[in-house]
Amino acid sequence: MVKNGFTVDHAALTGRDHHHPELAVSLVNPAASFAIGTDKSVCQTHWLAALDDHDLAEWLSKFMPTHLYIGSEFCEHLLPTTLMLKNAITRAQEMDCRVSLLTPIASPQVIRNLARLLACLPDDSEVIVNDWGVGYFIKNHFAKLRLVAGRILCRMMKDPRLSQAGSSTAFIFDPRPLAAMFKRLGVERMEMDIPIFADDNTFASLPMHTSVHVPFSCVAKGRMCRVGSTAIRGTERFAVGRACKKECLKISSELKRPGADTQYQMYQLGNTIISRHPKEMLALVRAAVEQGFISRIVMPGEAL
Repeated sequence: MVKNGFTVDHAALTGRDHHHPELAVSLVNPAASFAIGTDKSVCQTHWLAALDDHDLAEWLSKFMPTHLYIGSEFCEHLLPTTLMLKNAITRAQEMDCRVSLLTPIASPQVIRNLARLLACLPDDSEVIVNDWGVGYFIKNHFAKLRLVAGRILCRMMKDPRLSQAGSSTAFIFDPRPLAAMFKRLGVERMEMDIPIFADDNTFASLPMHTSVHVPFSCVAKGRMCRVGSTAIRGTERFAVGRACKKECLKISSELKRPGADTQYQMYQLGNTIISRHPKEMLALVRAAVEQGFISRIVMPGEAL
């Protein structure tokens, strides 16, 4: 059946296990400690430390990770080295997980770096792409890898600071403009953040297997690292292209607007602004998981 410009395999979509979705753990640093095992209390302790949410930690402790996401969607400086990636693949195999490589918006140097990293991945591994050029590069040179459309490609308005006076439909993800590109690249899975105006029907109309990121959404990103630039003086301050010391792995800052009334918490993390979903939004995700509309949830494995 064709739905929103996509050919939908309803047998595949409805045949998944509604109560046991895939769980991806996203790590910029593959060596970061992550408590994984069959002991529910150990897992719950880890998630509580990383997310500071008792209810979410208890829910996540019911699932064992199926994928390790390595790298970054947001910054080219956070791509792993080949050694880091090889070690992550070994670690994933020990955990009975699969490795997926997160990739950012591309530059010529990013493509050169990716050429070395992609050659390390086992056949049929996933690459989460957030740049059409990266997608075409992989399709043409690493055809045995599987392409996943990242949440930077699957765009929608996600800034809770914007006025809500306009139509809420502007904040809902519409996959139809992407249908032709997804088909051309062979994309069979997409990733998304939770829309600001999500409701019970938001996830019911998605045309393909979908991974949803919780509990943080990417609001906006650029190339300038605000945190890394604060200690710099002169013309290099807040400039693009400065030497990166990976300050974002150690420091984040909460953003507040005087007089603003929002239930979302906002943070600056390197070159990216993210927001944390309120509990009401997470409840919608849990319901969609139970109904089988979301086949994978993606969680940050490291605390902000």
